[in-house]
Amino acid sequence: MAIDHVLKLYSETIQSPYLHYGFWDNPESINSDLLSIEEIVKAQERYIEHLSSFIPKDVNKIIDVGCGVGGNAAYLKEKGYEIDVLSPDLYQKEFINKKFNGEMRFYKTKFEDFKSDTTYDLILESESACYIKINKGFSAANRVLRDGGYLLAADYFVFNSNNQSPHLKSSHRMDQYLNAAKSSGFKLLKEYDQTENTMPTLDAALNFINRFVFPTAEYLQNSIQRKNPKTYRLLKSLLEKRISKKMDQLDLMSSEEFRKYRKYMIYLFQKV
Repeated sequence: MAIDHVLKLYSETIQSPYLHYGFWDNPESINSDLLSIEEIVKAQERYIEHLSSFIPKDVNKIIDVGCGVGGNAAYLKEKGYEIDVLSPDLYQKEFINKKFNGEMRFYKTKFEDFKSDTTYDLILESESACYIKINKGFSAANRVLRDGGYLLAADYFVFNSNNQSPHLKSSHRMDQYLNAAKSSGFKLLKEYDQTENTMPTLDAALNFINRFVFPTAEYLQNSIQRKNPKTYRLLKSLLEKRISKKMDQLDLMSSEEFRKYRKYMIYLFQKV
């Protein structure tokens, strides 16, 4: 994997040290139409504060798998944990090395292929579990965790697969994930459903697209069609199918659709 351009775009536009959904304490009181970028960043800070509360007291050495641009790692490092980070993404490697000036060990690899002489107390998978093949991921976790070590996963999982929704293509099935954990020797210690605490971020993103992206795209389309009709017809023939496919994927930005198929869960497992 070279560069995840979606995550790169998210990082450079929001300009937050975090790439995750964020955590809203009172989601029912949030008006997503009025959320600012600053409020979203604060919600992302609350996310790692909440997630880190699940870390057991006997943990010191952590590997952050799917580290993004290092926000979670920086927070945990400041709290006194010894942190290594891992991602197969080249942009993230360059960003992390620059941000921490080489002080944080970065492994550029898929977690399934990860091998290390170091054993860890805890593996953190914050919105990265869905990218890791289930069985190979638990095998890798067994390799790098000490006996009695922990796997802390925070991600969205499919609980309803009776449809062809795009929500089903970007997440693991919850039952398969939990069964694989058990059969791989991992005991589930804690779980927390934070679906509702994350949905305002989706609502805000969809609102932004509807208010700014679509009107801008429509303006550009009309301008090109009026001034350069031949160019417009060429672009339409080349891009129409791709644009239609992307429009179908907007369901992924709908919190209402999310709730039908997925749950955003925190799972704390222990290697036994």
